[in-house]
Amino acid sequence: MKSKLLYILMSCLVFSFYSCEDSIEDATSKHVYGEDENPYLKTGVGATITNDMEFEVGRYEAQTVNLEEYTDLFQEQMNMTVDEVINGLSDGSVVFYNINVTRGHWDKTEPTKGSTGWYYNSAGGLSADSEDYVASLDIDKDAKQLIVDVADEAEAGHSFSFNVGFALNGPDYDDYVRFTFNVATIDPSLILANLSIPEGDYAAAGINLYDYADVIQYNLGLTVDEFLANLDSNEGGTIRLYVIDNETGEWDTSSDYTANPPGYWMNADGEVCSWGDDGFTLYAEVNVGDGVLNIGRAPALSAGETYKIRLGFRDTTDEMKFIRFIITATLE
Repeated sequence: MKSKLLYILMSCLVFSFYSCEDSIEDATSKHVYGEDENPYLKTGVGATITNDMEFEVGRYEAQTVNLEEYTDLFQEQMNMTVDEVINGLSDGSVVFYNINVTRGHWDKTEPTKGSTGWYYNSAGGLSADSEDYVASLDIDKDAKQLIVDVADEAEAGHSFSFNVGFALNGPDYDDYVRFTFNVATIDPSLILANLSIPEGDYAAAGINLYDYADVIQYNLGLTVDEFLANLDSNEGGTIRLYVIDNETGEWDTSSDYTANPPGYWMNADGEVCSWGDDGFTLYAEVNVGDGVLNIGRAPALSAGETYKIRLGFRDTTDEMKFIRFIITATLE
């Protein structure tokens, strides 16, 4: 009896295998993306070129990336020369699109800047027209260059990223070369900083003020040592730290220090609060002895969260003498 049951069970398993053969093949076959689908972004080790670009207010000039400087990378990732890639844009064998890193896919939105480029807003997202944009990207096929520019009316303080890529056209875009552009608009008094704050309650990342000796000298007329000695954490100091409103750019001159002076606790919107208040999130404190501006985290915050805060140091005896920081802090 047991042998008969075993025979029946084995027969069922064999039948199930053959009946599912088609579905197994379907599940493992490569997905063919339609015209209206955005292919997923395959992780390509070594396929990304990062470009940090700063544009000075009042002196905006387009910056370029020469594709021929990356001949070896195109050959390695796409098995093509730069000329073949450029020619492939015309015959359709190569595509050139934006990449949505947050969603992990290519963005097949058609160009919004003429027929070969796009406009971007202050968050690095695509902008539909030339009336509401901060930066733009275009490709000069003849010069084999990518061109990044900033709108003439763009204000200082923008800091964002966008990604584009060349890929072999096929059932997917797995063979590609990607360009990441970190764009910032700056002015002589403004310091933009991107910090990654380590995990752990009250952990902090530091900005070394000695790295900005030229900015401090130009805007405040002081060496870094003189600047530190004149902070109002010391007796008689005339340089005070302030929080600046993220939306209006106004300096909060009414709040007292709420962290170790000179320093503040802030909420997720970058507004002054006190330790233990609802929503207290980040603190900013100056370690005068080391010359470091520390940005730290409150307890029990989630990894991956990003916050933007604005801080400024100003001479209380001459309001025309100041420096400002726009800090983007990401929690590890």
